[in-house]
Amino acid sequence: MKVLNFIFGLLSVIGAFYCIFYPGLTFLNSGWIVTILLGMWGICSVIDYFLKRKKSKSEQSEAVMGTLGLIVGIAAAVVSVLAMFIPSIRLVFDITILCIFSGWLIIDGISSVAMSFKVKNSGSSAWIISLICGILVIIGGIYGLFHLVFTAQTIGFMIGVLLAVYGVKLIISVFEKPSV
Repeated sequence: MKVLNFIFGLLSVIGAFYCIFYPGLTFLNSGWIVTILLGMWGICSVIDYFLKRKKSKSEQSEAVMGTLGLIVGIAAAVVSVLAMFIPSIRLVFDITILCIFSGWLIIDGISSVAMSFKVKNSGSSAWIISLICGILVIIGGIYGLFHLVFTAQTIGFMIGVLLAVYGVKLIISVFEKPSV
């Protein structure tokens, strides 16, 4: 399993550089990226479950989530293939993703602002940073609703960053001592 983790980690880091330097293309290929990541995660989770064969709840839930990830990955592959041949599906799919992301930013920003007021009531001075970040995220979400190219590039960049973190995590897991 360590060899697979290292290979997938290295491929993830290499892919992350591509995603960070070409965020627009990354967004346009996000269906394939999601398909590949969900497929790899699902396969590795199921293999890991069968290799360990522990009957604890956490291991079973990981196998179930991995199987669901594999199923969603296959569904994403079907939608991505359909989008190649039917441009209207691609357009609706892309606009839906962009609007959901912008809406998520607005909701997350509102949540951050609300949390900052809870932190303020506890007496901490860190609430100002949370308030400023929340307001900036709300502004970014509203801006993203009206400027979808900005949102697409932001998503592409974020995919690259998340892929890099995931890849580094996999590579580091190779060097960890196994738990008994």
